[in-house]
Amino acid sequence: MNIKKVIKEKGWTLERLAAEMTNKHGGKGITQPTVSQIINGNPSLDKLKEIANIIGISVSELLQDTTDNNTITCPNCGAKLEIKKVE
Repeated sequence: MNIKKVIKEKGWTLERLAAEMTNKHGGKGITQPTVSQIINGNPSLDKLKEIANIIGISVSELLQDTTDNNTITCPNCGAKLEIKKVE
């Protein structure tokens, strides 16, 4: 999982993403170092949803392991989770 790579592939910079994210007062804008801390740390599901929503993708796309399109990596425990199509 490389969240920064996905963000860049979607045409976003961390600075631009930071400007769109919700701050602790409910307004727009956080610092780029704060975005880096969120991404490099252990991001909450709410933050992952916010990032995915801002850049226009699903959380599963954000977390997708680029080496295998049928798995994602859990941001909390690092476990590989297989994505299966339900028919």
